[in-house]
Amino acid sequence: MDLENDLRLTRHEWETLKTIGGVHRDCHGLDDAAISALVASDLAVVTPDGPTITAMGRRVVVRGSPQLWSFC
Repeated sequence: MDLENDLRLTRHEWETLKTIGGVHRDCHGLDDAAISALVASDLAVVTPDGPTITAMGRRVVVRGSPQLWSFC
């Protein structure tokens, strides 16, 4: 099983993941439920500075979420 390809992110989770992985991230007003789901999936961690994307989260952003391919 390839966990990265088996992930099914909602649109909120996807946008939150892209936001916390950005260079100029603005973490104000992020969806707490989306952050919790990303942390549970090992795509993000919560640090004293706020949520941060993990290495696996970066790979998911680069590849894209297969569930969202039909939205493009």
